[in-house]
Amino acid sequence: MVKAVIFDFDMTLADSSYAITNSTNRLAREHGLRNVTREEVLKTIGMPIRDSWLHLWGEFKEEWLTEYRSFFVEQEYAGIRVFPGTFPLLESLRDKGIRLAVASNRQNARPVVESQKLDAFFEHIIGIQDVEHPKPAPDILNKSMELLGAGAEEVFYVGDTDLDMMTSVAAGVRGIGLTTGNFSARELEISGAWRTFDKIEDILSLF
Repeated sequence: MVKAVIFDFDMTLADSSYAITNSTNRLAREHGLRNVTREEVLKTIGMPIRDSWLHLWGEFKEEWLTEYRSFFVEQEYAGIRVFPGTFPLLESLRDKGIRLAVASNRQNARPVVESQKLDAFFEHIIGIQDVEHPKPAPDILNKSMELLGAGAEEVFYVGDTDLDMMTSVAAGVRGIGLTTGNFSARELEISGAWRTFDKIEDILSLF
């Protein structure tokens, strides 16, 4: 019996791709870096931001991150759009007594979840500052399950990337892959997805 559902955030609960692209390009203009496309950004969403920028620009500087968090992150939050099915799904799961959490490779996931008025649904919001290793290591799901008091067989993990599905496999959790990001159903299945859906609200069919 499923007692809890843990969600990734970016491109799972909300479309952050345009917002991240715009904010990243503002930073790029400040430092003479090349502009990036949304398609390029989609390939990096789900990575820790350090890995993302290394992938996009081949370099990373701590001062860029400090500047981004100080000046551009609020613009990013303002441009995020929650997927239409997210609120109805979370309300339905809550009504069924399912415990909910967020497990994201963002350094601190709480501010972005709060910015979209989603935090009231979740008992716990875990970012990589809360664990030793980011996804695809199982740490973030293990921490979430510990806090929720649920075993691996009692949990679904919902995400949109190969990293999410590999994390679910590493933690022994059934992974539900969404094609709302950069990965097809087949690619998610290859990475370990137990089920795949095109829309987040379709997850309700499992309950």
